[in-house]
Amino acid sequence: MTAKPAATTPASSRFYALASRVEAAATAAELGFAACNDTRLLVDYRQAALVVLPAARPPRLVAHSGLADVDPNTPYALWLSGVAKAVAARCAELPGNARVLPLSPDLLDDDLAAGWSEWFPAHVWVLPLVGPDQSVGALLFLGRDESWPTTLTSDGDEFALLQMAGLYGYAWWSLVARPSRVQRWWRAATSGKRWRYILAGLLVVLLLLVREYTLVPAEIISLHSQVIASPREGVIRRMVVAPNASVKAGQVLAELDDTTLRNKLAVAQAELATANVEMHQAAQQAIESQNAKADLGMAEGKLHEREVDVASLQREVEKLEIRATADGVFVYSDPDDWAGRPVQTGERIGLLADPHTLGVRAWAPVGEPTNLESGAPMTVFLKVAPLSPVGARLDYAGYQPVESPTGVASYVLRGTVDGDAAAARIGLQGTARVSGHWNVLGYLLLRRPIATVRAWGGV
Repeated sequence: MTAKPAATTPASSRFYALASRVEAAATAAELGFAACNDTRLLVDYRQAALVVLPAARPPRLVAHSGLADVDPNTPYALWLSGVAKAVAARCAELPGNARVLPLSPDLLDDDLAAGWSEWFPAHVWVLPLVGPDQSVGALLFLGRDESWPTTLTSDGDEFALLQMAGLYGYAWWSLVARPSRVQRWWRAATSGKRWRYILAGLLVVLLLLVREYTLVPAEIISLHSQVIASPREGVIRRMVVAPNASVKAGQVLAELDDTTLRNKLAVAQAELATANVEMHQAAQQAIESQNAKADLGMAEGKLHEREVDVASLQREVEKLEIRATADGVFVYSDPDDWAGRPVQTGERIGLLADPHTLGVRAWAPVGEPTNLESGAPMTVFLKVAPLSPVGARLDYAGYQPVESPTGVASYVLRGTVDGDAAAARIGLQGTARVSGHWNVLGYLLLRRPIATVRAWGGV
């Protein structure tokens, strides 16, 4: 049941009773229900509809008298949305002391006016719900069969209705359209002379001198390192030293499987012994017979041939032990990955690095505006010690792009670590900041958009 105005109750009392219900509305749906149904406390009508006016969307029916929920896609709701769109501009131009529009078919186009007799009674008032920012957030349609008065008195019900429409507008703005704190600050900041001050301050900020820099992935390397490769084809039997272990010059780093080669050496040594015996026999026979001197030369040749084979196999056996050529740190992967692994001649097994001469290897993407000049300052932020940056300087940059570990076409940068590098260690990864020239902040911010525009438009 909806409340109806009591003829004996003063309009002010009914106004305050309705105002208390509006104040109690906590959501837009509760406010729309009160506006469409409880407004009967002030005036009598046959139907009421509340149509919201979103900023970037068409009007939409959100509440109707006698209904707890509405469907904005029904023919009546769509027709009412068209009416609201047609009269929204007129409602926004109404004076503040008389914000009511007597609606008639004459104010609508032919298509909307044709549906008047089907959807609306004869006399309709449109009350715009205006917020404190003077924007119309919604329209309240009140229709009845009796005509609305043409003049209002301060103690009349219709005058109280206009005041209540203003209260509806404030409440709707508070629940639906009230701007956030950031929006209010922006509106205040961009009003009047403040806008000029903001532009001036922004211009000053854009003219500040800052240093160019680019952040690129990097890792710590040794400037003096040697590749340890397999001297011959074979199978890794075992890795003698642990990964990243300090080694001395001549120390065995890895061993190749020697089964086949040592068998060949044993056979060759046996053949050498046989050739030596045959040589002695031929020498004794040559003393006793002149015809045996020819056999002595053949025995000597065969003996030298076997000696060469044994010496060659002994050199190959020595190559089964891969030794360090200098002092340093032997860098390679897990020993379990190498045990039993076949290798080819010249295949890389590890790296013998000098831990006392540290450098930086970085990858600068080709699309990044990186300073590639020799001597450019670099700062390396290691992942294991982000609060202890390592200083370095750029030595050179590659001319030909290569694929970085992240799969991006990049230029290889190499630099030398300067100063204290206690936190640095070969193999540590992080991010390097390559510093460039001094320039204004505005150019640095707009450099990439300018380059994109020039590449797209050719200007």
